[in-house]
Amino acid sequence: MSTISISLPTGELNLTLAASDFELNELTDYAARQNPQRGFMFVSKLLAKYWPSQPTEMLGMHQYLAQALAESIVGSSVFIGMAEAAAGLGQGVYEAYLELSDQSEHLFIHTSRYFLNAVQALDFQEQHSHASQFYLYVPHQRDLKNTFLSAQTLVLIDDEVTTGSTFVNLIAAYQKVNPQLQCVLIVSILSFINAQRQTQIQQLVGVDVQFINALSAQMDFKRDAHYQYTQVPNVNSKLECKRQNLSLKAGRLGLHGKMPWDKTALLKLIQTWQSDAKVLVLGTGEFVHLAFLIAHYLEQHGWDVKVQSTARSPLLKGGAIREKIVLQDNYADNIPNYLYNVRVGQYDHIIICHETPLCRSLTQFAQQLHADLLYYADGKISLS
Repeated sequence: MSTISISLPTGELNLTLAASDFELNELTDYAARQNPQRGFMFVSKLLAKYWPSQPTEMLGMHQYLAQALAESIVGSSVFIGMAEAAAGLGQGVYEAYLELSDQSEHLFIHTSRYFLNAVQALDFQEQHSHASQFYLYVPHQRDLKNTFLSAQTLVLIDDEVTTGSTFVNLIAAYQKVNPQLQCVLIVSILSFINAQRQTQIQQLVGVDVQFINALSAQMDFKRDAHYQYTQVPNVNSKLECKRQNLSLKAGRLGLHGKMPWDKTALLKLIQTWQSDAKVLVLGTGEFVHLAFLIAHYLEQHGWDVKVQSTARSPLLKGGAIREKIVLQDNYADNIPNYLYNVRVGQYDHIIICHETPLCRSLTQFAQQLHADLLYYADGKISLS
């Protein structure tokens, strides 16, 4: 085992690393977070959230985790990506798994911070988060709902797992609607759950639990008692129905099979681009996976491309966070969102993928970045 220490304005992060197929610096960098409950952030390089990520490297991680979990699936399964940050990671791992298996028995869904009325939901808490309320919606389409309510394996996917408490809360909520659950796979890029805590989690939920990750470590954060946190911005969504602001076919209500998307609008957009152009494809909030799919397609066709998304996590500049753009969210919550590590003029072309109808915050954001907007609705993409 090797040990490293990372000094942050909010304290010191100490990591003791187990053996892994990956070097830690391949997977993550570090930043301070404006959150007294958790003053640090692992800034994943393969998440397309706070760091501009390479699509092929992201795909490699999706495939690595899918291969690692494949033999542990019992019967039908529900893959759950944990919003906000890991909604895209979860969908990527799920789609990589479909390449290895019959997709008809496996469902993807991601949690959400957005409320939908008239839809059955399992609600649970993530106590340490800056936005603690989450919903897991029960699919209303019959075949999706049947898989959700009868799956034998639950696959929970996050970028990093530190205590597992959120997963315990979610598993308990899920078992109330699916008592047939036999096995839970907790899948992450980074895991900080030691053997004692793994045993405790299994005892708490009462079914077999396996932990699958790219790298595991022991973590200790020594908070700087002298650091003064400023007021944490409110980043919780309004408790009002967001049906008009969301795509209901992108993952929140479940999917059998890969995310549908057509390339017509994209091909029209790129036909005038220079072949050596630098490109950034952006997702917005929980809506990340389409940006990854588009970026990977462009990369496969020779473009120099990165993929990223906006976020609501309030990170401090410094460390891994070199640039910080503040914008209004495009989900009618009137809360700050952020784009990190992107500088105006850094890319020749920027595409913003959005699921919400065109609104003032989106048009202002696009104007600020000199970006094009692609709107996703029911599997079809149009230029905004």
